[in-house]
Amino acid sequence: MALVTLLLLLLRPYIQHSTAALLYLPVILVNAVVSGLWVGIGASLLAFAALNYFFMPPYHAIGITSAEDAVRLSTFLCVAVVVSGLAGRSRDHASRAMRHAAHLDALYRLSQAISAEVELERTLPIITDTTVRLLHVQACQIALRDETGAVVAQACSGTLPTEDTQDTQGWLIELPIQSAGHPIGTLRVGHRESAQPLTPSERDLLQMIATQVALVLERARLVEAARHASALAEANHLKSALLSSVSHDLRTPLAVMKGAVSNLLDETVPWEPGMQRELLTSIDEEITHLNRLVGDLLVMSRIEAGALEQSRSWHDLPDLAEQVLARLASQLAHHRVTLDVPPDLPPVRITYTHIDGVLANLLENAAHYTPPGTAITLRAHECGNTLLVEVLDEGPGFPDVVLPRVFEKFVRGSGSERHTDGSGLGLAICKGLVEAHGGTISAENRVGGGVRIAFTLPCEGPTEMPTAGPGTEGAR
Repeated sequence: MALVTLLLLLLRPYIQHSTAALLYLPVILVNAVVSGLWVGIGASLLAFAALNYFFMPPYHAIGITSAEDAVRLSTFLCVAVVVSGLAGRSRDHASRAMRHAAHLDALYRLSQAISAEVELERTLPIITDTTVRLLHVQACQIALRDETGAVVAQACSGTLPTEDTQDTQGWLIELPIQSAGHPIGTLRVGHRESAQPLTPSERDLLQMIATQVALVLERARLVEAARHASALAEANHLKSALLSSVSHDLRTPLAVMKGAVSNLLDETVPWEPGMQRELLTSIDEEITHLNRLVGDLLVMSRIEAGALEQSRSWHDLPDLAEQVLARLASQLAHHRVTLDVPPDLPPVRITYTHIDGVLANLLENAAHYTPPGTAITLRAHECGNTLLVEVLDEGPGFPDVVLPRVFEKFVRGSGSERHTDGSGLGLAICKGLVEAHGGTISAENRVGGGVRIAFTLPCEGPTEMPTAGPGTEGAR
């Protein structure tokens, strides 16, 4: 206003006061648009005073000397006030619309962000951070409580005021968080640094955020209930599979042992030493079978619980393969076994008994499920940063319906071409042990007959190669 007045004073000899009044109107309009309604009205009053003081005779005096001047000044003041009012009101509406759009966009982004999270520990900090940014407050805290009033989850962003600060001092705002009409927590917001209170629209926004928190909690409860139901269903499925599989595997050896022991205890039958030894041998074999079944169940339970014991050290895979083949010589005696493992393979950091068990299980399966006289090959070679180990046989292969599920628990081959007297845990255990070492395992039928089971082990060169052997980690 001062700059425009100075410019008009320089032009006063060449313009009429009505022209000066017209030139003041754009300035009033700009003030109202930029700064709001009351600034526009203030600019109108200043322009009215300047027009009367500088541009209407008598100059440099406030007064009205004629009815014509009174009409002119009154008309100018009315037009200026109306223009500034319309412009200011339009500006306020536009500002409110922009704030409302920004709030809606922020709420949409908030809903998008929390929709991807189901854990309260990660969702609540997102909400508190968003609240601080939206409302420009010092702090925001969310506290969720159970039926007893104990805090079960909370999050805080910013610096929260002290507990004894009261809302009446304009420092702390607290809203209840309700679900199904019952309070489940509180949403507390610290005041702005300028001590400016929240507007009604901002309080409505805060209430919407509190509602979002209640929805997040309800969703977390539903997800937890779904997880619990899924876990119960899986447990029931495993229990049924365990009972159907293990009951047969347990009853068969127990029946054999019961019959053998009953025969030996029958004093009416004179047993020859050879027959007694045969019965005792069958008892010993069935006990071994039972011991292995129980051991497999224990290992499988440790794998699923993530409590698998790991004691890794550096070992040479060729030496490990030779020791496994030597131990299984009697079981592999009726097959043509080929060991294709280069002696210069890099050492691998493994739990010896675990990988020993994997190789033994795969070789025993190959010997058990293939006809006598067929070839079994144990092959290994370096493949990038891993060692690839393969066991190949010339048996009938897996049935097509079983192949995609061979590494699941209690899955056994079906059909007349394969025996089904195993527990169905061997390959599942192999998968768990290999994956515990950071490797992968797969099975496929070979073209022309037979099965190829391959697994990988991470290959990382040790800085110092220690002396290690199977005795350092105990028996399988």
